[in-house]
Amino acid sequence: SLKKALEAHTNWEMLEPKENTASADSPTAAQSYVDQGVDLIIGCGNEFGSAWIDVVAEAAESNPDVKFLLTNTDPEVDLADYETLENVECVQVNLKQTGALAGVVAGLMTQSNSIGFIGGMKLPTTLTKYSAYLAAAQKVNPEVKGSYNFEAGFIDASFGAKITEQWIASTGLDVMWGDASAVDNGARQALEAAGADSHFDIAQPIDILGDNQPTVIASTVTDWKIDQAMDEIEKGEFGGGKAITANMDNGGVTLGKLSDKIPADVQTKINEYVDQIKAGTLLTDDEIEAVKGTLG
Repeated sequence: SLKKALEAHTNWEMLEPKENTASADSPTAAQSYVDQGVDLIIGCGNEFGSAWIDVVAEAAESNPDVKFLLTNTDPEVDLADYETLENVECVQVNLKQTGALAGVVAGLMTQSNSIGFIGGMKLPTTLTKYSAYLAAAQKVNPEVKGSYNFEAGFIDASFGAKITEQWIASTGLDVMWGDASAVDNGARQALEAAGADSHFDIAQPIDILGDNQPTVIASTVTDWKIDQAMDEIEKGEFGGGKAITANMDNGGVTLGKLSDKIPADVQTKINEYVDQIKAGTLLTDDEIEAVKGTLG
């Protein structure tokens, strides 16, 4: 998303990103950017909301031109303890849409009526994603049943492989969607071992469909609207704890390319359902909440 934003903002420059940074180490990483006087610091994940309280407060005093953008973050919940939000904004994703996009693909492509989901942490956002995913799958295929794990972490690919293998053996699972970074790679390994022509994965948050990902048949894609944050900074309108929403209307949520493994008639149905998801007519909030109420 940042690289895409830079293509439209050629006067901006991206410094070397600090990847795979533990939450406990992230304040030091963020402070190093503050000390350089950058215009925008992006925290990829709501865990940085609690970790960066002191850095944000100090920057508001010493470097007020430095702005912070936190993705997947609810300002009312994750930033409730902040002393000031003058230099902070958040990005939230329409989880109903992204979950539903994955769900219609899974519901139409499963032959066993068994689909799965792995989440890195049991967060409210994770529960909403899965609930929309299963509700949409059951909307297009009432026989579908779902398996889930919400506490997989984000780094242990072997865990993803192991639990996916277990579900394949116990339920006949043949379609997965994940929200657990490296753990998702393990799930794809297990699906490939079971047969890449009959066991499928829906990737996120970027489109990774290709020959090097034989199980991926589609991707739910998120653009974190960093371009909008840049525009606001240039106009002097950034801050105040506002939340930018990434959704299908502004291109923040899309369904990536569809694999040739999806039959043409099924692709047509998927595209019809995509239009319904964008219009908000496929699922109701009550249907999603009904699934959420069954989760332990």
